Parts: sequence; structure tokens; C-alpha cells
Amino acid sequence: MKDDELSNISSFFPNLAGDETAKDASDALSTFEPLVNVGCSSLLRFFLCSVYFPMCNEKIPIPIGPCRPMCETVKRRCMPLLKDFGFPWPAALECTRFPLENNNEAMCMPGPSADDSAHPIPSREKLKEKDDHHRETEEDTLIEDKGPLDSRRGGHRGCPVDHIYVNKSAACIPVCTAEHGIKGTDRETASTFLFIFSLVSVVMTSICVITTISRRSDRSPRSFPETALLNCAAAFAGSSIVYLLSLLYREQISCTSYASHQLFIVSSVTHVPCNSAAVLLYYFGTAGRLWWIVLAYAWHSSSAPQGGHMERLRPAIEMLTWALPLLFVMAALVAKSVSADPLSGICYVGAASKTQDSVFNLLRDVICVIITAVPLLVGCLVRVGRSTLATHHNNPGSSSIFGVITLLYLLSVLYYMLSFGHGAVQHSSAWDRSWNLVSAGKVLIDPFLGVLSAGACLVILLRDVFTTYRSPLSNKAGYVPAVPRIPQPAVPSGGLSFQL
Repeated sequence: MKDDELSNISSFFPNLAGDETAKDASDALSTFEPLVNVGCSSLLRFFLCSVYFPMCNEKIPIPIGPCRPMCETVKRRCMPLLKDFGFPWPAALECTRFPLENNNEAMCMPGPSADDSAHPIPSREKLKEKDDHHRETEEDTLIEDKGPLDSRRGGHRGCPVDHIYVNKSAACIPVCTAEHGIKGTDRETASTFLFIFSLVSVVMTSICVITTISRRSDRSPRSFPETALLNCAAAFAGSSIVYLLSLLYREQISCTSYASHQLFIVSSVTHVPCNSAAVLLYYFGTAGRLWWIVLAYAWHSSSAPQGGHMERLRPAIEMLTWALPLLFVMAALVAKSVSADPLSGICYVGAASKTQDSVFNLLRDVICVIITAVPLLVGCLVRVGRSTLATHHNNPGSSSIFGVITLLYLLSVLYYMLSFGHGAVQHSSAWDRSWNLVSAGKVLIDPFLGVLSAGACLVILLRDVFTTYRSPLSNKAGYVPAVPRIPQPAVPSGGLSFQL
């Protein structure tokens, strides 16, 4: 059919082949023109039009395509010719997709009656003589449908099994149920560990926050390192909540509907729930790492002889630490780096490609580790060089426990960074397609840091509780019990006389 004829047809899009617009359908239909000119079946033209331009009705909200018997008749007549050229039957035209008959349960078009038996199937030699002009075009245009496909599993237009060709992105997109070469047990294990760590992070952080609020009236204001640690735990708890919601509503967040298929979210497919989840994870994860940096510098400042200067800048530092991750988020959105992870099913920033993962995740952590290591190293050297016993008693924020916590953060992130090095060295292996120590480090890094920061916060609170309720006398430095005074008898004024 010509373009002007197709423009006057009222049809339904996306059509039964997955085309989103009439132009896409017309372009796809034109690829079959050489086969139509051969005349392998008198029903071929009607059949193709009913697939690419299905009938629609205002009262019926679904497309009405061909019935299965008509499809089988066309396939039986034209399939030998396609095989002769080495082409399989297109997955979009698979007959099992169409209803057996037109009834109340499923509507379809049986097509005009025709007797194809009177027309012999043309051979390849006859095709060369009759349509030599179109043969070359046919080999070029139909080649996109070549390959073993199964429409019931999503194969479409030369895409691999479990993939759908999306015209808008001009790419093959995996369906939501695609295996991605990952075992189901590995995917379940990743989801289980991610759920447990996220839940523990949220519960422990909630205990810290509730305890801190309830004890606010019982003690002096919290030191800056304590405040930084609590904010760090709160940031990772926020990301843990997003993880839990992403696991509970994985199909709605990591998948989207397209032409009666559920597609897995990749960088070329825009899905607001997936983008929102990835952005929140990246924001809270970046904020938590920045609070580790603040904790390291606040501890170093509290330990210094002239320490405490960061206390004066506390409001500005807190506001900057919560606002700075927004710049990282904006850069990630501009780069279109959001995609769903096949192993965990969670939407991440940087999951679209290894390059973006290295830029937005690895590079971010390298910078944070370097900035955090500087005050930690200087603080340790200062403590080795002099005694800080008096400082410990006067300033709780200078306690060595904050330095230990910062060191544990650095070790955890260094292990996470080593997974990128492992991937660069073993790039041909399938370590990222299974559950192992390397992939676990990448998937669980944020929930683990949340558990680490919340656990450290609980340790600080227990220390404070013990300090508050222990004996007041033992809390005084240099305390010496007073000697009891025993009353003495009065001495006579006249002196002492002895009788022998």
C-alpha cells in the first residue's frame, strides 16, 4: 500500500508488531513489498495490513488483528520462499499470537476467502526472473528479522531472545522476565542480603534518633563529631528505605509497560519511578559519604590544641553537606546514567555502562577516601606525639572511637573500590552476573555503611549512658577521699601534772 493510502486508515498504536507510530508501521510494512510482489499468497497483503494497521473501534479499546487460520495459510504459502533465502518467519507475525477465531472472548479478522491452491509457490529462480529489482532490497530490509526468535518470550526484529525492539530508542530492550545470564538463586540471594542489611540500617538508625531526642534534655549539646555521625547514619538510612521500597515494588519501579510487554529499564528507556529511586539512592549515598568527611575533620578539629573552630561553622557546614549532593544528582541525570541492575533489580546511577559507573561511583568514592584520609592520618599522628587525656575529658568529640569509626569506613570503601579493579582485570569473566564477594561488595556497600554508622552511633550512646549513670565520685579526676576528723579532748590551761 502507498503512503497516501495508509494515511487515511484509522488504526491503533502501538500496533500488534510493536510500532509506535503510523510512519514506523509504514516503513516496516514496506520491507515486505518484494514478498507481496512475488504473490506467494493472495492473503499476504491483507494479513500484513491487519498486523501493522489493525482495525480499531471507538467502542472497543483494543486493536483487532488477523485470525490465526489466515496467518497459518499465509505462512504455509510464503515460508518456503523465505527459507530459500535464509530468512526465518518474522517473530512479529508468529501465528500463535493471534486468536483462533472471532468470538465474544477475542476479536479478529478472518480475512477474505481465497484459493491459494490454484497458484503454485514460486521458486527462487522464478523470483529472480520476476522480481530481480526487489530481491536485493529484500535481502537488505528483511535481514533485521533474521535469527532464532520466539515471540512468546519477546524476540522481535532480529533482537535476541527475551528482547523487544523499541522504535523510539531504536534498540533491543530486554523484557522484565529476562534472565540476563543470571541464575535465579543468585538474584534471590542478592535481594535477601540487600533487604536484611537495609532493614537493620533503618532499625538501628531509628533507635539512635529516638534515643538522642529523648536524652536531649538530660545532657549538654552534642559535640560536632557526634552530630556528624548521627547525620551520616540518617543519610544511609534514607537510602536503605529506598532500597526496601525498590525491592517491594521492583516490577513497578524497574520495569515499564510497552506494547503489551513489560520491559526492563535501561538507559535508553525513560521511566520516572526508576529515575526517582536511582536519584534518591545516589543523593543519600553521596550525602552519607560527605558526612563521613565532616566526621573526620570534626574529630581532627576536636583533637587539636586549638580545637573547636568547626563548632562555629556548624550551621553552614550542615547546610552545605546536605545541599552539595544535588550537584552530583544533576550531573547524573544529564548524563542519562540511570538503569536497572540485572542482579539486584534495583535502579542505580551508573548502571547504564561501566564507564558511567566508574565516573559517578568509583571516582566519587576515590575523592571522598582521599579527603577523609588526610584528617584521619593527621589526627592519628597528633595523638601519637602527645598525651590527650585531659582533652578527652573536656571534649567528648575528641574520643578515639571516632577515629576508629572513620578508619572502618575507609576500609569498607577501599574494598568496594577494589571490585572495580577486579572488573577491569577480569573483564571477560561473569563475576557481575553471579552472587560472589565482589558483586556483594558493590551491591551492599551503602546498606553496609548504614549499618556501620548506625552501629557506631549506638556505641556512642551506650558510652554516654554508662558515663551518666556511673558513680559521681569516680567521674572526678584527681579525687582523694577526705580524712575523717576525730574530736580530741580539751587540754587544761594550767599545764600537766604528773604524780609519781
